[in-house]
Amino acid sequence: MASQITPVEAARDASPRIGVAHRNGDSEPLLRASGVKLRRELSLFDSLSINVGIIVGSGIFTSPGVVLLAAGSVGAGLLSWVVAGLLALLSSLTFAELGASIPLAGGSGAFFKVAFGRPWSFFYVWTMFFAVTAGSINLIATSFAQYLLSGISSVEIEHGELNGDVRVKYIAILCVVMLTFLNCAGVRFGAVVQNLLGACKAALVALVVVLGISFYINDRTVLERNMSQPFRGSSLSGFGPSMVAALWAFCGWGDVVFLAEEMKNPEKDIPRTAFYSIAIVTITYLAVNLSFLSVLPSTDVQSSVTVAMDLGKVVIGQGAGRWIAIIVSISLLGSINGVIMCGGRYLYGAAKSGEAHRWLGYVSELTGAPTTALIFQGAWSVLLLSWSSNFLEILSYFGAASFFIYGLSAAAQIQIRHKLPDLHRPYGVPFHPVVPIIVICTCVYLVFSTISSSFFQSACAFVFMFVSFPVYYFLVKGRNPGGDTETDVTSSLLM
Repeated sequence: MASQITPVEAARDASPRIGVAHRNGDSEPLLRASGVKLRRELSLFDSLSINVGIIVGSGIFTSPGVVLLAAGSVGAGLLSWVVAGLLALLSSLTFAELGASIPLAGGSGAFFKVAFGRPWSFFYVWTMFFAVTAGSINLIATSFAQYLLSGISSVEIEHGELNGDVRVKYIAILCVVMLTFLNCAGVRFGAVVQNLLGACKAALVALVVVLGISFYINDRTVLERNMSQPFRGSSLSGFGPSMVAALWAFCGWGDVVFLAEEMKNPEKDIPRTAFYSIAIVTITYLAVNLSFLSVLPSTDVQSSVTVAMDLGKVVIGQGAGRWIAIIVSISLLGSINGVIMCGGRYLYGAAKSGEAHRWLGYVSELTGAPTTALIFQGAWSVLLLSWSSNFLEILSYFGAASFFIYGLSAAAQIQIRHKLPDLHRPYGVPFHPVVPIIVICTCVYLVFSTISSSFFQSACAFVFMFVSFPVYYFLVKGRNPGGDTETDVTSSLLM
């Protein structure tokens, strides 16, 4: 039997040569991306705050109406949130095993290389950079700008429109630029900001829940009317779209693995962060939705895209709506900051393993942050923000890519279990392989649901994603023929 592999050895070899180009296949690298390593400074509280901050974003403030409308009833809508939370938990536990076993910045990029080979690792980096991460930054930053403007002016928020008011675009771009350079100041600075914004988000959620409870104590008729026939109007065909909208609010459930190299104790903190964050978010979403339904008729929730503002207007008064909007916009800063922070780490990991140019692996000696990757990511996000389109169309485009990546990540977990049975696993997914199979089937269902509802946007997403393979074979592989292959990585793990 092969000897057990320690996490240190896995971390050393799974994403092996730091941003290298080899001369004629020699093992000596011509140039290392950076001799500076990421600092292990993130505590469990920091990681939990970052992951919750990433997940709880614009979705909880824009999705409740979409979920309820698609589900057709209050009961089916609430069930959609519960099932979405359960599936997010199963997926996060799958990510937790991979992250604890191979604790490298870069997340699924390192997992894809071990499981499927280097072309799929490049596919992941390409898709995440050009579609998923930049798209998430784009959508949340636009929501931030819209909510902020609604709080400080009389601008009317039009759901899904990125180009309705030029000030929305300018504010969103300014937000991305400022948070990018803030994260370039170093992970500790970024974590402090995330903790502060997480506290603001917690205050907002608490405010919504308290307002809902206080209103319910004085007037129970609204909730009783909404729950009188909880499943009336439900349809099986509507449950899929409602799940897509609810899961969008959970997107980011596996991003904690991007911070593995910066955690003080990744073997224990990755699975704990995954479980606790999803549990906190699911309970939070249910409490917030029940608060909305305690104050507003279900038909009003279905038609509203600023439901938190509407709740404030009913309970406190018209002037409270603007204050609620400002608080929502501040809370969205936490989501943008978290996505920017984690996104820079996966580009750094890609540069280490040769899937991205080695200069993206540069780590600042002064701040310890992957500054080049963060700036490159910010520049692409700004370029996307300069191209205005419909919010829901972009959501479909990036949603198709996201669920495809999540499904492949679960498949990678099964493949790595099969290929490397002796790999040291500080944490293992319970009921393997049932859990990852459920995740895979769910992601396939969600991808087809997105295709059926938004064919053109989904088709564009898949064409764009799979262009990565000819790019890899004609450009990347030709430039670095001595790079690590699937066999190289597997052999190094088993040594």
